[in-house]
Amino acid sequence: MTNTQRILCALLFSIIQTQAQDWSGIPIPANAGSGKIWELQDNVSDDFNYNFNASSWSNFGNNKWYNFYHNAWDGPGYTYWKNGNVTVDGSDLVINVGYTSENSKGGSYGVASGCVTSNNKVKFPVYVESAISVANISLASCFWLLSPDDTEEIDIIENYGGVNGFKHLTHISHHSFVRSPFTDYQPRDWNSWYPDSRVSSNYGWGDWCYNNGGARRYMRMGVNWIGPKHFEYYIDGELVRVMYYNAIATKFNGTWEYTYFNSMNWNVNGYNLPTNNSSGYTDVTVHATSSTYNFNTLKETSNASNGYNVIDPAWFQGGDDSDIDGNGITVEAKGFTKEMDIIINMESQSWLTGSTPSNADLNDPAKNQMKVDWIRVYKPVNDPSSGGGSGSSSSLIIEAEDFINTHGTYDDGYVPYGVNKSSVGINYVNEGDEAEYTLNVANDLAGEYNIAYQISTPLDDTKIAIYLDGVLVSDDAVTNNGSWDSYQALTAGITITLPAGTHNVKIVASGTNAWQWNLDKIVFSLENSLSTPEITHEDVAIYPNPASQIINIKSKVLINHIEVYNVLGAKVLEKHSEFSTISVADLKPGNYFLRLATANGSITKHIVVKHN
Repeated sequence: MTNTQRILCALLFSIIQTQAQDWSGIPIPANAGSGKIWELQDNVSDDFNYNFNASSWSNFGNNKWYNFYHNAWDGPGYTYWKNGNVTVDGSDLVINVGYTSENSKGGSYGVASGCVTSNNKVKFPVYVESAISVANISLASCFWLLSPDDTEEIDIIENYGGVNGFKHLTHISHHSFVRSPFTDYQPRDWNSWYPDSRVSSNYGWGDWCYNNGGARRYMRMGVNWIGPKHFEYYIDGELVRVMYYNAIATKFNGTWEYTYFNSMNWNVNGYNLPTNNSSGYTDVTVHATSSTYNFNTLKETSNASNGYNVIDPAWFQGGDDSDIDGNGITVEAKGFTKEMDIIINMESQSWLTGSTPSNADLNDPAKNQMKVDWIRVYKPVNDPSSGGGSGSSSSLIIEAEDFINTHGTYDDGYVPYGVNKSSVGINYVNEGDEAEYTLNVANDLAGEYNIAYQISTPLDDTKIAIYLDGVLVSDDAVTNNGSWDSYQALTAGITITLPAGTHNVKIVASGTNAWQWNLDKIVFSLENSLSTPEITHEDVAIYPNPASQIINIKSKVLINHIEVYNVLGAKVLEKHSEFSTISVADLKPGNYFLRLATANGSITKHIVVKHN
């Protein structure tokens, strides 16, 4: 827990509890990263505590959603998505299914169902989680992410609540598509079908959620989409599966198994995909096991693998487009890089058409509803307690593992242009290797920065080149310290100006040696802060408090950044200018914390929003 979160929790006990979102008090299980906290993305988060009922296409939930799929397609198998099969009942989003006489897709009748799509998109790094009560019927209850071009998909939940043989499992999966000729890759290893002790082949998730006619039960499913080749999956707050570069870690029957694909073979469409065994599951090697999850073991498994990427092994999403040797040769798949819509629906998938629910089951309210209690989405931002506002800090350390590598993940120096994200950073670097990082700088932290870096090298005549937004800012020679793993002290680099906004930092191995250096970290240190005096509580007056619409701010010191946090520590409002007033009309009634910052300090005040 960060200092800010401890402060907020302490203050929470001293104020009156008021209305909060449905997920209040439920911790975010994923780690936001070193020096970061989670920030709620309100435009795609919803507690569904309102009513919606429509028979035609419509936006709802303050325009967060609409009641259909994200393009003109109306469903797989015998599914026919209908606008009127989506409702919000005051506490839940409800997806209904029913009988339809339509049979243009085959069969003697079809499944009328609902589908919901977000009006806003999400992209890594992001944590997406929902509390869902699946239907007790032989259909799929689905909560997933999908790119607008239908080529990248991350399934958060794909649950067959009443399908015999599958109703006790949760399918943890993602898809990479080629549209023509249509080809679908998804992990098909046995561990992707996740068991749970609460259910069995006789008593499935549909039975568990419907609870013998009692109060509906909800299962929480979450995905931490960390990067293009790094996904974490959570069930009820427990980490159960991780996809990382060339390896998979799954908690299977209480033991973590670290696996990689054994081989690849060509399919009928001419694509090279992982080899499945006679049972239909992908052949894998178990590299290691452990009682608790260990990220370093997963990285070691990836390094020991056959080099087959578990996110997109056939490179359906393209390869790295850097022409690193002048011959147009690419070195690895890009992974999942596109923005995605959030989609919630029920469907009769093609492989289920042989067990289409009966008319009676389709119209039985004891079986035919999928309910969603809430959806919450978070982005990692720098912890404000470190003085970094929403995007940076006065001493921002970029660890090597934070970089998005643009080349391979090989661990031996004999593979050209390999970059390995190991426990010691980016190592076994060859000439021309590069890695990238996105750096966000808030308005109050724009200014002059010094760059320093910590690396190791056993060779002379090596260099580290640093680019900021495509411009070379440093190309320093690196001192030979005799060892790959013996890191020298931080080496000062060049002073640069960082304006507010988003910046691209690229690190390139340069020099004449084939072997270059290992990178541990890069530090951006704010040197020349503005000469604004420190702010104190006596310098600022805020009124009215409680407030229903507007809060006025009167300050003796120039304020250049304001943030509002809820009692869980999630940022819900931010302003960079026009600080004489802030509007709280769109905030839910409750307790909040107002952070007011100058370039040389900040204070936090408790405010109450109470609508008339």
